Parts: sequence; C-alpha cells; structure tokens
Amino acid sequence: MIGTQRIESLDLIRGIAVCGLVLINSIEFGFGSTELIYPLGFSETDRTLWAVVMGLGCGKFATLFAALFGAGMLLFCERVEASGRSPAGVYFPRLGWLLFFGMLHAYFIWHGDILVTYAITGFVLYWCRKWSAGIFLMVGGILLATFVVPVLLCAIVCLFLDFSGYGENATQILDAIIAEQAKETAALKGSWWEQMKLRALYAFLYQLVGIPAYLFWIAAMNMCFGMALMKSGFFSGGWSAARLRKTTFLLLAPGLPLTLGGYGVFALAPPAPAPLLWAYTALFTGMPLVAFGYAGLGVIWARRETPGRLRRGLAAVGRMAFTNYISQSVILSLIYYGHGLGLRGQLNFREMMLIAPAVWLVQILVSSWWLSRFQYGPLEWLWRRLTYGRVSLRKQQTPPRLPGRS
Repeated sequence: MIGTQRIESLDLIRGIAVCGLVLINSIEFGFGSTELIYPLGFSETDRTLWAVVMGLGCGKFATLFAALFGAGMLLFCERVEASGRSPAGVYFPRLGWLLFFGMLHAYFIWHGDILVTYAITGFVLYWCRKWSAGIFLMVGGILLATFVVPVLLCAIVCLFLDFSGYGENATQILDAIIAEQAKETAALKGSWWEQMKLRALYAFLYQLVGIPAYLFWIAAMNMCFGMALMKSGFFSGGWSAARLRKTTFLLLAPGLPLTLGGYGVFALAPPAPAPLLWAYTALFTGMPLVAFGYAGLGVIWARRETPGRLRRGLAAVGRMAFTNYISQSVILSLIYYGHGLGLRGQLNFREMMLIAPAVWLVQILVSSWWLSRFQYGPLEWLWRRLTYGRVSLRKQQTPPRLPGRS
C-alpha cells in the first residue's frame, strides 16, 4: 500500500522537473525546434553553453515529468480504491479533462504541449497498473531499446559508407532549414491570428503523426519507469539511504558523460552522419540514467529533516505543476511571440538563459504564497472541480481544541 498522505519527494521532484522545463522549452520559444537538435548560427561560447545546458537538461526533466505522471496514476487509483469507488469511474473523466486542457494549450498557446500525449498514454497504461515493478521495468527497458538499438545499428553501418560528398549537401540542407525557420519566426512574431494559423498546423501534425510515431512510446517508456519506482518504494521511503545513494551514483556516473559528450559532438563536431548517430545513441542511452539520477538526488534531499526555503518553494511549485506548466507557456509566449515583446530570434543563447532563473523565482514565490492561502493551485482546483463536482479551494480551518478535550 502506498498510503494516503502526500509524498513530499513527488512534489519536490515534480517542482524540479517543472522548473527545468523552462530552460529547454524557452529554446524552442526563442529560436525554434531546430536548436533543440543543433546550435545553428551560435557563437563558439554559446555552442559550448548550449552543449552543457542540453546535456544536463534536455529530455531529463520531461522524462521526470512523465515518470511522475505514471507514479501519480498509481497513487491516485490506490486512494480511490481505498475509498470504495471504482478507479476508472474517477480517473477516466480526469484524463478526459486533461486531454481537453491539453488541446486548448496546444492550439491556443503552444503547439509543443505534452498533456494530450500524457492523457492518451494514461488511458492505455491504466489497464496495466496492476503489473509488478519488475514487469514495468522490463517493459520500459524494451521500449528504450527500440529507440537506442536502431540508431546504434545505423551508426555502425555509417562507418562503412562513403560520405565524401556530404559536406555540400549538408550545407544546402542547413540553408533550407534556416530559411524555413525564418518564415516560422516571422509568423510567430506577427499577430495572434497569424500565429494561430501556424500553431494549429503544427499542433495538428504533432498530434496526428508525432504522438503515434514516437511521443506515445517515449511517454509510455518513462511512465513505466516511474511506475516501477513507485511500486518499489523508491519515492515513498521504501529504499534504504545506502541503496538510494548507490543507485543514484550508478545512474549519474555513466549518464552524465553520455549526455554531455553526445551534445558536445553536436556542438563542436562537423554535422557528419556517423558522429551524429553515435551522439544520438549516447543521448538516448544516457537520458533516462541522468533523469532518474536526478530523481534519486530529489529523494535524498526530501529525506533531510530540515526542509529549508528552497526545498519548500520547489515542492510548492510541484504541487501546482499543472498551473505552473501552463503559465510557463503563457510567460514565454509573451516574451518571444508577436502578441508580447516579440523577442524571438533577438537574443543570443546566453541572454536567453538568464530568463529561466527569473521565471523560477516568480513561480516559487507565487506558488508558496498561493498555497499558504489555498489548498490547490488555480488549474488544479478547476481540474478537480470538473472531475469531482464541488471542491473547496480555500484551506480547511482546523477548529481550535477546547480545554480539557483530548
């Protein structure tokens, strides 16, 4: 049994993941999706910084976000079952409303929404929730292998191919990408309606092609890992301190060199097929290792007796993850898109990275202030209200204990 109390490590790690998403999502808002793969037109200093930021962050916080969604599913369904209700009768409407919110987010704010993918994946994995931790771990490992092995095989094949004429073709491809990205930037720096036409097309293609082709499988992989950890007691105090430290080290020790080295190849090496494919192999392999190494650090931090302001603030961000995730998109769109400051393409990478800490500070302060007065974040409350009916937003006041009463 998982229990009925909030698990602080889940809130803390979720808060870290939400804050980390700002770093990566701001790259797509400020430059475009191409810069999530290759640093086009960056200075040497910015390319190095890009490799570090991407190596430490890209995919890791999204992995954690998805893993915690899977862990949260188990926790939610167990609590519903403990109350004597049918989990499907409550959880499916909850996922349906998440799907609705995700569609609004994708078409009206940012096409890179992930909530639609999570809702769809949640509908499928709900039926697997009774699996053991070992089965979830095995399925997650098989899904990871389906991404890593084909790329590795392609990298090996490339060692035996002749790419002597690739340089000129690569230059033409990069020039075409830059030209298309300039058109995209012009549209997103236009009026909200001009943005809407492009955003709707991207969101439609993202959902029609991206979700069934790879996003669903990536989300399912990460959720399986998260459910395996939840079942094993990783988040809820079931692991000894020694086991937790050892596992965290064994994840980060190979994971960090793989991801930092992979993005170092993208940043510093010529864009030749073989090196890039080897880099992709390293990235895909190292990404979950680093992500769950971060989770281990979060659990270790959550076990400390004195929480401190930063830990309490990040846990507050995690408790309001839905609100903060959507508000990040709103903030970044106001900074980079035409209905706001229109700074897309105007800042270099170093300048852009200074924006993320400001967003962190605002969300930590606002989340802490809000939860000192209310039980749920605004969107969390609305989600609950739509799922359950009447739900109180304000905190329940504990009646004073009368003298002489036990």
